[in-house]
Amino acid sequence: MALLRPVSLAVLFALAAAPAAAWTPRTRAQMADEAIRLMPASLRLALEHHRDPLLRGMLEPMSGEDGATHRPPSHGGSLDAEVAVRAAALVKSVESAAGFDEVARSFGALAHFVADAGFPPGAAGAAGVARYADFAAFCESRRPRIPLVFYGWDDDDLARGDFAAFSRRVLERARREFPNLERAYAAAGNPPDPAAFDDRSVPFAVASLSYSQTVTDIARAWLAAWRVAHGDLGRVPYRGKGEAPHDGGDREERKP
Repeated sequence: MALLRPVSLAVLFALAAAPAAAWTPRTRAQMADEAIRLMPASLRLALEHHRDPLLRGMLEPMSGEDGATHRPPSHGGSLDAEVAVRAAALVKSVESAAGFDEVARSFGALAHFVADAGFPPGAAGAAGVARYADFAAFCESRRPRIPLVFYGWDDDDLARGDFAAFSRRVLERARREFPNLERAYAAAGNPPDPAAFDDRSVPFAVASLSYSQTVTDIARAWLAAWRVAHGDLGRVPYRGKGEAPHDGGDREERKP
């Protein structure tokens, strides 16, 4: 797994006063770095060179994390539509020959909302609110121990250009994980038994699975938008190599 490079202090300080919701800034930055490594060679180099604006695009929406655009449609939100909007904005920024800082920022913004969809407490709506901060902090604390598993490029919704349907499927997958997580929290006791959150625990399993699936989702969404914008698709890692089912089964592990 790639080491997390320092995130701009100005960005992190600006977010420090925001309530903890969904993934933490550091976890999101790590997800972005992992997804960058899965991009076509020329795009990967460009995004690495413009990492700061990409991270700003990824992290700045955290200031409005309680808004409707971050919530699932099943709970009065418009997250699925927002992912589609951000994908269209990314395509437009590429096709309009905008400066690459703007393009990179659009990549980051799309990644933010895709990541929101993959966060189990967030996908659960009101039932998950009480677990936002704790599970986000837990994921960050265990991140160095989580092996990244890449689930392949195949995605029927993205192949049709339907980013909203893609997002709804991601939300449903994440929502299905929340009851397992909630039962584990309830069984942990108060104060919680440390063993209830070790590397063999249900919370660790959910964190590990959700992290890898979210990195995969970000990479898939990025590549789909890049393809729509007629970007260079040369040398895409793992392309055409026995791609895995969307929700499990045989998997490919990306090694550095």
